[in-house]
Amino acid sequence: MAEKTKGAPAGRCTQPIVAGAPLEDRDPANWSADVLQPIQRVLDRSRSGAGQAIRDTFDRPDRQMTALEFVTFWNGSRLKAMATVGKTGAPHIAPVHAEFVNGRLRSTIYENAVRRRDLRDNPRVALTTWGAHGAAAIVYGRAREVASSLRETRPGATGTPRRTVALDIEITRIYAMKARDSGQ
Repeated sequence: MAEKTKGAPAGRCTQPIVAGAPLEDRDPANWSADVLQPIQRVLDRSRSGAGQAIRDTFDRPDRQMTALEFVTFWNGSRLKAMATVGKTGAPHIAPVHAEFVNGRLRSTIYENAVRRRDLRDNPRVALTTWGAHGAAAIVYGRAREVASSLRETRPGATGTPRRTVALDIEITRIYAMKARDSGQ
């Protein structure tokens, strides 16, 4: 059962990805323009450099997101799919918790995850999430493990204790679009 935190949406897992991060740091409505501006630059640069298929999908003027809209959408959907690539080129994908905290994308993965081994050889990651009526976001970046971030988390299905490590992800590209109007 998700732990409840004052001010958190109902039913949302509230354990912060960044240990000790207050809810205010996880809410982009509290951030300054200086924190949102780098994210907006990546959104704009990504859109202008995208290939035709991505532009045809994500570059609809009425569905483009600002940095504030993007981060609000992203953080509102805490479960994401994260992909890495192994030494042999085999893809690995799994659900992760990931959110922006004070303008930085942070995630956690289990200490024994294949993706953790992948990141030691190749730090490139891709993450995606989606919502109702066609809202979607894809983020590309480079992940690095945060030093001294190993911490206990809830046990797995077998009851075995588990631990996670935190990742800081430097964003290189973002493609995001709002949901369709209900009339579309």
